[in-house]
This record gives sequence, structure tokens and C-alpha cells, in this order.
Amino acid sequence: MSDFQTSATALKLKRFLTDNPVEYKKAIEAAELYASKMSEDGIRWLYRKPFDANLANDVYFRLMYELLNLLKVMRLPCRGKILEVGSGPGWITEILLMLGFSVDAIEPSADLIQIAQERCDALGEHHQYNEASSRVRFHQTTLEEVKLEDGSFDGILFFDVLHHVVDEEIAFEKSFRFLVPGGCLGIVEGAWHPKFKELEQQLLREMKEFGTLENPFSVDYLDHLLEKFGFVDAARYVSVNGFFSAGQLSQPLKNFASSPLNVVNNLTARKPFNDKYPECYHLDFQTNAQIELLSGEINPKTRKALLRIRLNNTGTTLWNCDRSKKGHVTVALRHGIPGTASFLEASERHPIPQTIIPEKTLDLTLPFNIPSNAPLDNWELDLICEDFFWFSSHGIPSCSV
Repeated sequence: MSDFQTSATALKLKRFLTDNPVEYKKAIEAAELYASKMSEDGIRWLYRKPFDANLANDVYFRLMYELLNLLKVMRLPCRGKILEVGSGPGWITEILLMLGFSVDAIEPSADLIQIAQERCDALGEHHQYNEASSRVRFHQTTLEEVKLEDGSFDGILFFDVLHHVVDEEIAFEKSFRFLVPGGCLGIVEGAWHPKFKELEQQLLREMKEFGTLENPFSVDYLDHLLEKFGFVDAARYVSVNGFFSAGQLSQPLKNFASSPLNVVNNLTARKPFNDKYPECYHLDFQTNAQIELLSGEINPKTRKALLRIRLNNTGTTLWNCDRSKKGHVTVALRHGIPGTASFLEASERHPIPQTIIPEKTLDLTLPFNIPSNAPLDNWELDLICEDFFWFSSHGIPSCSV
């Protein structure tokens, strides 16, 4: 519950325009005409967004930091598929393509799609081996009306765009369907509350000028929608970026947040895995793994190791990353057989950073410290189903270092 609300009033405060709804057709018509209402300077800006010429380039840094921070916490698979909702002039699309993702971009404005397509084509020409333009599809429509295959996206991105969605019920129902099990929904938005009068006046001016829908969500209503449509593991974030002096390092992290938690809707949530993938502690199903050392070794002088490894789930169970639950999977470096008198373990166990389903791999770079009383040879990388078993105890090969 936010600082502003109690449980009795939580869902009465839904969206800025809850008591004055905008007709879907009018909102979409305004979105389609958005670019046509811009000046020539405005059009030029769309081609170079997010760059800005203001002092200290504040707009550029806010947009770039928040986008990259969001993508980092979403932990999307390498070369995964992303649905970008409200792609606008395509500046985010460009970044997603350069990161190796395949993108389906939804945008109701044909003018904005043309700009985005030109930018993506130019990207492909400049980076001729990237083949960027072949990995994007634009859809001139809305999330409410688009027809896409269920269970086909690793991530869905709403970056500064959720407030333009007219029917949130349809939007979240379809977002849930479109994600693969374990797929991630990522949102960056400002939040709304009736006390935010300055924000309300800004939104009204924007709607008067362009006619587009500016209808942000309250913190509690957005949390309610995520739960209603089946999302789990919701996590909220504030953005902290910059260089910090020695004196600043002793201050609480909240002192450097760009906005407090109760005025933003920056979050991730996931579609849960279904019964198709039982967790690895269920012994009626086959848990199996391949652990490969890609590079790294133990430094005999420092007794440290920085190991780049590849984990391959070759069984039929999923490996859970949720540290709050029994059975989550960690990576350990051990010497000897667990449970014996001579057994030793490095100082760290590293939880896997994302859930791994069958037939998926994950590359990690992990540090380990060897105890001072331990030998430096015959160490093995192993996995642990916490509170249940070491993988090697079930006949799954460990990996020598």
C-alpha cells in the first residue's frame, strides 16, 4: 500500500481520468495524428530522439538510464523476442536491435512508423553485419486490437507509454497471453495521485495541444491489475545513476533516487511457469545439467577465481532463481564430496540470476574465494537445489576447474 492510500480507498483511485473516461476511437485517432500536429522542428526532433540540446542533456540521460536500467532488471534471454508497445519514432527499437533482440513494435501512427522504419533501415546500413532491419516488424495498430501468437515473447516493454493505453483490462490480459512462461513485463511510468496537481495540469495541457490520451495509473491500481491478470514476482524500482564522491557513499541510497517509489510506476513482473515445468526438487521428474567452464582459473597467489561458465538445463525440470523459496538453484565451487569429513567449499554460493527452463542455457561470470586452509587443486563447479540436494549427488557431472 502506498503512503497516500488505505486499503478501503485503494481501488477508488485508479487512473487520472477514471471519472471522465475518453472514448477509445477518439483517443486512437488523436494518436494516429500526433506527428502531423508537430512543427518542422518537432519532426526533426523525432528523428534524433532521445538526444536533446538542453543544459546537461537531462532528457537524454533520464531516458537512456531508465531504459537501460529496465532492460537490465528484466533479464531477458540473449537474442530473445520483445514486444514494444507504443514504439513511436523508434529510438528504443534501435537500441533493442543493436542488443540483438527481435522486436515486434506496436504503434498506431503511420507517420511515426515511417520515421522508425527509416531509422532502423539506416541502422542496418551503418552496421551492415547486424542485419537489424530484418529483426523488426511494425504493426500499425494498438495493443488492444493487435493479433499476435500467444506465448511468443520473452519480454513486453511499456516505456513511458502505459498512460496512453485506453483499455487497461484488455492490455494486461493480452500481455499475459503473449508472454512465454517466465516472460517479463517491464514498465517505466510516472504514477498518479489526486495530490499531484502540477502533474494533472501538465497532462491537461498535453491533451489540449495534441488530443492524445494522458491517463496515468495510481500505484495501487497498477499493482491490482498485475495480480488480477496473473502476473507474479512484481518488483518496483527507483532510478539511481551517476558518479558519487567518497562523502556521498556514506549516505542512504534513497538520497540519490531520481524519484521516490510512490510517484513512479517503474516495475517488472513475470508470467509464472506452468505445470509443464516442475521444479527440480520434484524427484519424480528428471533433473539434469551440463556445466561448462568457458574461461578462468584459480590464482594461486590471491586464492581467488573469476570463472566464466555456461549452464545448460538438459533435464525436464526448471531451475528456480527465487531466493525466498526452498529449492532455488545456486552455483558452488567445492572440494571433495558433500557430506564427507574432507569436504570443503569456496566462500560463496551464487544464486542463478534468472529461472532456467529445460533446453535453455545461461552464461555467467562468477567470483570465488578459496579458503586459506584449502588445497588449490581438484576443485569442482557444482549446482545445488537449496534445502534439497547437490546436483552431483544425483549423478549429474560436476565441472573441474
